[in-house]
Amino acid sequence: MTISRRTFVAGSLASALPLGAWAAPKSRTHSYGADKLDIYPAAASRGAVIYVHGGAWRSGSRKAVGAKPAWFNSMNLDFISLDYPLLPKTPVSGQIKAVRQAIDWAFENVAAPERILVMGHSAGAHLAAMATLTGWMPQPAGVIVNDTGAVDLVTLSRAHDGHLPTGTRHAFKDRSQWGALSPAYSLARNLPPVLAIYSKVRGHGMAMSNFATLARGNGAEVTVFDGSAYRHAEVNRSLGTGKIPDLERAVTGFVTKVLQR
Repeated sequence: MTISRRTFVAGSLASALPLGAWAAPKSRTHSYGADKLDIYPAAASRGAVIYVHGGAWRSGSRKAVGAKPAWFNSMNLDFISLDYPLLPKTPVSGQIKAVRQAIDWAFENVAAPERILVMGHSAGAHLAAMATLTGWMPQPAGVIVNDTGAVDLVTLSRAHDGHLPTGTRHAFKDRSQWGALSPAYSLARNLPPVLAIYSKVRGHGMAMSNFATLARGNGAEVTVFDGSAYRHAEVNRSLGTGKIPDLERAVTGFVTKVLQR
């Protein structure tokens, strides 16, 4: 299933509220392993969304959440934003393990796996996919992979004359590891539902399309959102602001669907 940026999808009230409608919620900070996460609790929680920030595997902060906490709180979902160790101190393989440690912490301390979705943007989308779709158990209710070419490093490189683009190549210097560190080629069987989002960034649509095809082959129900009219940062920062209503309807529709299972 592919959702065009022009496709009308019936959305909830959460996707219709205007920019500035959200009050900034308060968070609680907890430690998981060597790092920290913030929980923005909903007033009447029915589950949670775990958010993994981007930053090219070498920067970023759990504090950069924009309007997302209040937006997901409006859906009666706790919002969990986590820090993880970064390059150059910690390689990508270590980052994946840390993100999974945070997910397991949330399963034990916030809600059952079937009531939790995992969402990441950019590098965080790659880490979220690696930590949920490649054999780790238990699985979450659903996974939102928001705009990363690193879901398929091999296909991404084909869009850049055989090389990885700036922002990605420093994290994956060993070409022999591209397959093992691409979620597309490490997928488990019987996967949870996936919402795959891509922007106008060169190669992201190609990589995400191949990832979606392979995930479907492994039993996943995959919805692809065509965000080729939008910039990379835009498909993340706009969530909860009302600036891209069709994207927000896609996310709210996905959340509603997977939590009704």
